[in-house]
Amino acid sequence: MIRQGTRLFGLGRYFWDTLREINPRDVRTELERPFTIGFFGRSADERQALAAALLGADSEGRPGHGLSFNDVDSAAIASAGPLDLAFLLLDASEPDWSPERRLAAGLGGLGCPYFLILTHGDRLSVPEQGLTAMRNQFPSQPPEYMASVDLNDPDTTRRRLLDRVLGAVPGLRLALGYRYPSIRPAVAEQLMRETSRVNAQAALISSLPALVPVLGLLLGGMADILVLTKNQAMLVYKLAALYERDLDDRVGILREIAPVVGSAFLWRTAARTAVGFAPAPIAALPKASIAYLGTYLVGQTARYYYERGHAPPPEAISAFRAEATHLYGTFNEALKKRLSGRSSAKEASE
Repeated sequence: MIRQGTRLFGLGRYFWDTLREINPRDVRTELERPFTIGFFGRSADERQALAAALLGADSEGRPGHGLSFNDVDSAAIASAGPLDLAFLLLDASEPDWSPERRLAAGLGGLGCPYFLILTHGDRLSVPEQGLTAMRNQFPSQPPEYMASVDLNDPDTTRRRLLDRVLGAVPGLRLALGYRYPSIRPAVAEQLMRETSRVNAQAALISSLPALVPVLGLLLGGMADILVLTKNQAMLVYKLAALYERDLDDRVGILREIAPVVGSAFLWRTAARTAVGFAPAPIAALPKASIAYLGTYLVGQTARYYYERGHAPPPEAISAFRAEATHLYGTFNEALKKRLSGRSSAKEASE
């Protein structure tokens, strides 16, 4: 009991030192940022269907903080007002997309990201012709901002588009998740993965001062305390904001979440301490792996608690760790190739 209390006290102090540096006003500004998303298309029903597929059934429009639904006529952009994101629907069965091309040119001038969404490709004798035509008629549009969907299958439409959409507007993710609860899991997932990658990179740099002399020496002895912990604390704080906790009550957030994420913090600390006995070149990749896995585990346990109101059971923790290991695989391979490339270049120069 005493040992457990000591660990929780140490964890609380460890977490609080970084949590207290976070400014609730900055997070609240990001959370409550006004935005408008424009949906343009010839069919009002399809515009609404795309919004519902992406954002959920609660995706009604609200000026200044919601959605704007518009036709494709010459007044559409002016009617929509300032936009942060837009979607232009293209019906594959329509023989002439001239209005859509003019509208796309106008959207390009606004400076906001916009997606071209092809519908009714199944009405063509060769469904793939729709995407080919879209690429030919909108040659300047990035491929990742194009997609063909079936609006009668909203689940598949969401899976195909949502991650790309959130990636296109990273500064809006918290506001979108706060405004539309159905996309909170996707927003949380992106936040967790990004923070995990950042912490893995920080751990790698701190372990390899010879490869990055100045930055490596600066971070070498402080990565755990100043970088990894602060990033994890900010991740938990943003998840708390996303799931409507009181941002001003940082003590309450700490008291609520410390027992939930405690095992993840302790696991990461113990693992990194053990790896730390190895020489830097040997320990670098394991430390990066531990930083990634530990950060993702902290985020997943916090998200689970905020969604369900109780700590995840051991089997859920095991599933989170397995998922983190899978996600880290690609990242780890990229790190190995990067290190191998630098080693080869160094040997060649010698």
